[in-house]
Amino acid sequence: MSERTDGEDGDLGYRVLAAVVGLAVVSSLLVSGVAGSVGAQGAAGGDPDLEVFAPDPTLTPGTSTQLDLQIANDAEADFGTAQDRDRVTVARNVRIDVDADDAPITVESGRHSVGSVSENRPTTAPIAVDVPEGASPGTYDIDVELEYSYTSGYFPRGEVEYDRTRTVTRTVEIEIDDGPRFALSSAGDAAVQISETGTVAVEIENIGAEPARNVALRLESVSSMLTFGERAGDTARIDHLAPGETKSVAYEVSVAPDAPDRTYELDGTVRYTDPDGIRGYDDDGLSVGVGAIAEQSFSMTAEETTLHADEEGDVAVTITNEGPVTARDVSISLASEYPNVRLLENAVSAGTLAPGESATVDLPFDLGREADPVSKTLDMNVGYRTADGEHRVDPDHSLVVDIQERRDAFLVEITDATITADSSRLVEVTVTNNRDQRLTDVEAKLGASDPLDSDDDEGYVEALDPGETTTMTFELSATGDANPKTYSVAMDVRYDDEKGKTKMSSVYRLPVEVEASGGVLPFWLAPGGLLSLVAVGGIVYSRRRQGNTPGN
Repeated sequence: MSERTDGEDGDLGYRVLAAVVGLAVVSSLLVSGVAGSVGAQGAAGGDPDLEVFAPDPTLTPGTSTQLDLQIANDAEADFGTAQDRDRVTVARNVRIDVDADDAPITVESGRHSVGSVSENRPTTAPIAVDVPEGASPGTYDIDVELEYSYTSGYFPRGEVEYDRTRTVTRTVEIEIDDGPRFALSSAGDAAVQISETGTVAVEIENIGAEPARNVALRLESVSSMLTFGERAGDTARIDHLAPGETKSVAYEVSVAPDAPDRTYELDGTVRYTDPDGIRGYDDDGLSVGVGAIAEQSFSMTAEETTLHADEEGDVAVTITNEGPVTARDVSISLASEYPNVRLLENAVSAGTLAPGESATVDLPFDLGREADPVSKTLDMNVGYRTADGEHRVDPDHSLVVDIQERRDAFLVEITDATITADSSRLVEVTVTNNRDQRLTDVEAKLGASDPLDSDDDEGYVEALDPGETTTMTFELSATGDANPKTYSVAMDVRYDDEKGKTKMSSVYRLPVEVEASGGVLPFWLAPGGLLSLVAVGGIVYSRRRQGNTPGN
């Protein structure tokens, strides 16, 4: 260590003068026979000697750090007693100023005071320095200027005290480290949704000049809102990291359900082994941010649709991914069970939806016969899968459906349905599709009971569109003993709906009027005539028997 002292020649003169004066005083005291009183009088002379040391002189490029300089006092006492030594050896109001000189650092601390420095109480001056990222490794000297005050001589008998101010410059050696150093950054989109567990990739780069082995990177969260499973931190290992090399390591983190939507900081520490086999530790400003983004949300709208009791019907629903990320395998399902409303599929898929993307799907409902004609609110679930394949459900949705009363599948009407007893004829039945869908393979079957009958009781039409009407013709006959009145025939219809399901309609009752035959019955065929004929026959028979009696 080298040093430069300003004003040393002048100080030397003062020291010589003080010594001469001191000797003169002592000689005077000896001559007067009071030499033993010198100590009592407290005369002393001396000189502080300040030195500067750097206990930890190693600095790391790319950091703003603190260089601690230790100031010690190796003072000299020219004369005086031990009790008065501090009076002439303490450096008072020590002011320090550091000059980086040729070292590749910037000294941020200005000139400042560190108080008094005695022989038995050194002091430490913290110096703020910036070390640029590109600082060349090596050993450098920095200049430390010290200015202080002190008492060079004290003579209480003559009330003489000599105060001096001195400025000295000391040189301190520092080292710019060229060992392994590290930097952290996020790899890709380092974000996890609130209430989710996701994988975060972190890149670690060796920005030092030497390779590192057995690199252990530990990340630790300072917030309870973001954790590594049940722990606050987790450690990943890399076998080797060359200078300038970057590698990516993955961590699984969880974000609490009530976490605010913001970025959370993970503090990093690195343990490693340098080329000399010495274990190193780096935690200087290592950190990486992980964003907590909002929970997945969807919106749902439905086209105005009317459903009927005892029918199946579709409701067109548009589902929109409101973000913030892509949702895979999006599906819609009923969240609850309803007595007379059933979704024919467990869930209806809407596919994969990017943020802001929409899809329209048809929800097939089956309503029971007892469904009330009301506007009914149905609780709905939207299911989806995260980027990691985890299944999630967004339950906060509802669907309002308008339910109407039960209606027949067909409107059936018989025309010109009058038939004469003991005859047959063709009758026409109009069949109208009363549903909101195309019906196919429509087969009608006519059923008649005595005294009516039909030998041609089937009708068929290939398809009927909603509201379309067709006419079917059947043969109908009435027995000769049919009373002239109104009878009924039954008809049901078998059909396939638009989903290909075969169904059977309700039974329709159709009125048929039977009238008497057009000719006049013989007297004896009429009910009254027959009775009269029987009565007449009885009378004739009775009279004949009386005529055969003797005497008549």
